[in-house]
Amino acid sequence: MKPISKSIVMFSGYIALGLVIIGLILCRLKKKKRERVEAPSPCKVASVDDIVDTKPSFTSTDFKTDVSKSDYSINSTESAFVPSSLVVLTSPIVSDLKFEDLLSAPAELLGRGKHGTLYRVIFENGMVLAVKRIKGWMISTDEFKHRMQRLDQAKHLNVLPALAFYCSIHEKLLVYEYQPNGSLFTLLHGKQPGRKFEWASRLKIAAKMAEALAYMHRELYVDGIPHGNLKSTNILLKNNMEPCISEYGLMAMDPLDPSSSLNGLNSMQQQTMGTSTNGFKADIYGFGVILLELLTGKLVQNDGIDLTSWVHSVVREEWTVEVFDKSIISDGASEERMLNLLQVAIKCVNQAPESRPSISQVVSMINTIKEEDDKSLVYEP
Repeated sequence: MKPISKSIVMFSGYIALGLVIIGLILCRLKKKKRERVEAPSPCKVASVDDIVDTKPSFTSTDFKTDVSKSDYSINSTESAFVPSSLVVLTSPIVSDLKFEDLLSAPAELLGRGKHGTLYRVIFENGMVLAVKRIKGWMISTDEFKHRMQRLDQAKHLNVLPALAFYCSIHEKLLVYEYQPNGSLFTLLHGKQPGRKFEWASRLKIAAKMAEALAYMHRELYVDGIPHGNLKSTNILLKNNMEPCISEYGLMAMDPLDPSSSLNGLNSMQQQTMGTSTNGFKADIYGFGVILLELLTGKLVQNDGIDLTSWVHSVVREEWTVEVFDKSIISDGASEERMLNLLQVAIKCVNQAPESRPSISQVVSMINTIKEEDDKSLVYEP
């Protein structure tokens, strides 16, 4: 190649390299300029969505119980919220509650789950509330408000009602009366040495839960609002240890969605619970799983072992007595009545949704067992 040609090629390369460098510099400057333009100004009015990642958040469904607890105040952006943002329902407990009250009151993180976080909020007047936040529920504001109003109309002593709520496009806040005795899950599986949970109490809780669920199904069937996520962590205990179903009608999950987490079930089991249009039958399945927990004292999922599958395998091998929690057997519970309740549970967790009993049938079966148990206590010497 001639020297002149070599020079031309060399200079062309330098020019191309220079253009690339200049292009990169221009892109960098343009990006910085855009970041300055998009940065929020100090005068911007914040929303709940704006502070999702900067402050601990309010709810959820599948809470981890090992979350460390700490106190703090949610007060960094109280001026960003207006009192009308919070919709107070018919309960007189929070008739004067304002949204800024929630933001400024000390709060304790109770749990963080897949769909949000749950807090205990303590007010100067001694009132204690549970505030939960639901994220990622794609439901319109109008539909959510209608749902909350219908849920407020369908009141039952053993169903925890929402006292107030807030709704935006991306998240919802709900306010509940705080229940200090924890959940049925904690009572069954928590480490509480010396605390007995006898057969009669378990049977009473099962009967109360079934009656409450039957009432809600009757009231809300036309609206198509099942519980949607029934599990032992959502059965709270009142001061008198009465069961109280929480989270009714909230964050109803599609059982066909492999990413959803319902009662710790895997995707195949979730498919057996019925489609989202058959959520009432899915509630029956969830109730059956809770009955199995009451009878066995075992976790729904433990080291890869599924409770429903384990129960079915034991029953098939005719070792049925091995299913029951040894603590209730040692208390002298009737094996016959435990077996009868086990049969109810097995019917509820039938893989075919259409083969599961209705909740009214479940109530009838459990009440029959309870009546027999109550009579045996009366006639005991």
